[in-house]
Amino acid sequence: MRGGGACPTSDPRSHLPHWVTDVPAAVRRYTEAGFPAHANEPFDGFRNGAWRLDERYVEILTVLDETAYGTGVFSRALKVLRPAIEDVSARGRGAMTFAVNVTDAAASAQRLRLQGHRVEEVVAAPEGRDVSFREVFLPDAPFWAPFLITYDPPREQIFTEYVQGRFDPGHHDLRAIVIQTADPEFSARWLATLLGVPSQGTEVPLPGGHVCFEEGPEDRIVAVVTTGPEAEIEGLEFRST
Repeated sequence: MRGGGACPTSDPRSHLPHWVTDVPAAVRRYTEAGFPAHANEPFDGFRNGAWRLDERYVEILTVLDETAYGTGVFSRALKVLRPAIEDVSARGRGAMTFAVNVTDAAASAQRLRLQGHRVEEVVAAPEGRDVSFREVFLPDAPFWAPFLITYDPPREQIFTEYVQGRFDPGHHDLRAIVIQTADPEFSARWLATLLGVPSQGTEVPLPGGHVCFEEGPEDRIVAVVTTGPEAEIEGLEFRST
């Protein structure tokens, strides 16, 4: 998703983590549904794949070995996200949270602290890769709340140099994330304030895909809206525009 305004950002896009029970099986279901996806090799007890659109992607992921993952490069993020992971694991699968790429995660963290949020910053530099990133998590926020991320080099450069042309995005686009809460308008205003952007009723319009809230008891991400067919994949509903 892209953010803007007071975040501060330039033209960021990032991703939606989708927790699944089996990455290759989920990747096959994505592809069969019309959303071409790929699986990566396991790394530090972790495995992921993705449906990549451009700088945006849906990350398809699971942890294979808690011990190995707990001591790996992503271990601090795992610790912060543990409550959200346990929540989604209780259902077996589903979307946990989403990421908003910002130009300066450290500045964003400071802004959020001044607003009274509890903030956890995580810096990771995977060994053998020319990419590092800083993530900003809000342990006091709802599980569906986004985390902020800044890449070095910038995400746009990573996409151009390492990703563009390597993966088939397919013919469909991602238009929105749908979050179910008890008070959609309140939730939209809360998220808009967090990101420093305006809300419109029950929506927070972001250039890379809107965040839409609907009334219900789940208090979690329940669906994505795409230009493709309708489907249900590993606890995540795909709705068509």
